[in-house]
Amino acid sequence: MPGTVVALLFMLIISACGGFVPQPQPTPARGLPTFTPTLRPTPRATVTPTPPPAVQALYLTLTPTATPTPILPTATPTPYPGLIQMGKLARVIAPTGLNVREAPSPNAKRLGNFPPNAVVKVTDGPLEAEGYIWWQVDNEYGLAGWVAGGDGEDIWLTGELGEKRPVNRPVRLGDVVMVTTANGRNLSVRYEPGVRGLLIKRVVAGTHLQVIDGPVILDNVRWWKVQRADGLTGWAAEGSKRERWLSPLE
Repeated sequence: MPGTVVALLFMLIISACGGFVPQPQPTPARGLPTFTPTLRPTPRATVTPTPPPAVQALYLTLTPTATPTPILPTATPTPYPGLIQMGKLARVIAPTGLNVREAPSPNAKRLGNFPPNAVVKVTDGPLEAEGYIWWQVDNEYGLAGWVAGGDGEDIWLTGELGEKRPVNRPVRLGDVVMVTTANGRNLSVRYEPGVRGLLIKRVVAGTHLQVIDGPVILDNVRWWKVQRADGLTGWAAEGSKRERWLSPLE
């Protein structure tokens, strides 16, 4: 009886556990490839070695450095007072006029004088000498030489002409003249030259006239045939020994 019980228990254990027989393994089909995984290496970051400081300094020393080409400033000419220029006209603005000298020196020979408001042509200069700024000028009527244009503070000659002005010189045929009688007096225009000529009209100071003929010297006066813009034509006296009645415009 006890043996029977043991046998039954043994049979129950075998039934519960399924036995100890190994399970069959599936046989792989013939002709199919077997997949074998390929291991790829993990990429590594490339590290550029940094040279030591001594090597860096040597490299910088041996590396040529481009030298920039210097840009030279353009020289700007300094304008002289009054904008005087070679070959241009200039005006005398010295209150007493300017002495004309043979050389740029106050001790040079005096050749004449340009009165105030005279217009001259600049032919040379400037030249600084003995405390003055000198210009060589020509009035184109026979007087030429060196004049002092200033002393560094005062200006006696300027290139700024302004409006045309009457100048103190003899009248010439073809001039445009201005009537410059003093004290509000009018100038007589006559049919013929001379104080006995028949009067045509009296014109006021400041009138502009064109000289078209002459001169004729009568009564110790030079007479010029003049014409006004409106057509008035006749003979007028240039002036007396003390004053000028007809003054050429520049």
